[in-house]
Amino acid sequence: MKPWRKKLLWIGLPALALFFAANHAEHWYRTKQAREREELLGSVSVRSETGTGALQPHNVIGIDEKSTRMDRPLFLTFATLGQWEFDPKSPAPCPEPVRKLAGQAVSCIGFMYPLQAGARTKTFCLLRTTQTCCYGPRPQFSQYLFVEMKEPVTFERLTPVIVRGKFFPDAQPAEGFIYRMEGESVIPITGDEPEVDPARAAKDAGLPLLDFAALAAADNAASRLLPPALLALDGRRAVVSGFLVRRFYSVPPRILVGRDWWDGISQGTRPTFYNAAMVFPADASELPPVWKDRGVFEGVLHVERDPDQWAKVAIVSLRDAKRCGAHASRSGPLVPIAVEGVLLVALLAIALVGNKKETTS
Repeated sequence: MKPWRKKLLWIGLPALALFFAANHAEHWYRTKQAREREELLGSVSVRSETGTGALQPHNVIGIDEKSTRMDRPLFLTFATLGQWEFDPKSPAPCPEPVRKLAGQAVSCIGFMYPLQAGARTKTFCLLRTTQTCCYGPRPQFSQYLFVEMKEPVTFERLTPVIVRGKFFPDAQPAEGFIYRMEGESVIPITGDEPEVDPARAAKDAGLPLLDFAALAAADNAASRLLPPALLALDGRRAVVSGFLVRRFYSVPPRILVGRDWWDGISQGTRPTFYNAAMVFPADASELPPVWKDRGVFEGVLHVERDPDQWAKVAIVSLRDAKRCGAHASRSGPLVPIAVEGVLLVALLAIALVGNKKETTS
């Protein structure tokens, strides 16, 4: 065997072994996180809630701790945190149910409020609802948990997360908290559900993507006639993508998908007949989670020609709709085992088969 072929084996085989080990280690870690997430979550209930005070009609979502299974040991709830009615001017002692958790490794589900700018953060507050996350009113000291991570983690804007770490009742009102956690991990409850690119989803399905510009053109027309480009989509399967600006929990349920973001009362662009479409999910499994503010759907497009019906069903609606990519998740190693086998065979073929030809010649 020529020296270069021996060198190829000496270097190539250990390098492939390290690559295979890293590939399967990533798969093991991802699977472990998925199991951990399922074990911790049980039947977590996340629901829409009505904002309070000036937020009353705003879209607020929160963890419903009464409907969520939190009977596991060392699962910290905001109901427990709320037992300490802390007043900086006249601080009361920490209640026993909270104090006995000091220094314990606990898990808590909530929403992240970042204390640093950027896509990744080491410090954040964890809250039960998005009320503070979205609109800024300061909560009571006992309504949030100050978290310090060892390493920066990805900031999840609206997705609930499971945070694990050591919990400490540590009243430091001058620093802005009475509870803190030395965080160890942050796991979004959505797991590795991929983000869907609308244009790519439409192209892969061979379907047209609704262009809201065609719908907006009807608003500028002198009459209420609809553009031919829009009418041509009537009865065809198509993809609709946009912001989930309003949900109707009727039978069947409906979702108003807008071209632009809207907070439900004043911020953003208010949805109209000309910048939003009504989506009718095929069944309950196709309803997006309440924390999702955008969605991509595939279904049968209906264009309502009668202006008198627009108030009921909108101009454009998507029937029997399914969420694109909703049930897709990454399974198995990043590099399939078959590809690993091909790489190994290729290395051996170069080193050994070539050597055999040299020997016979």
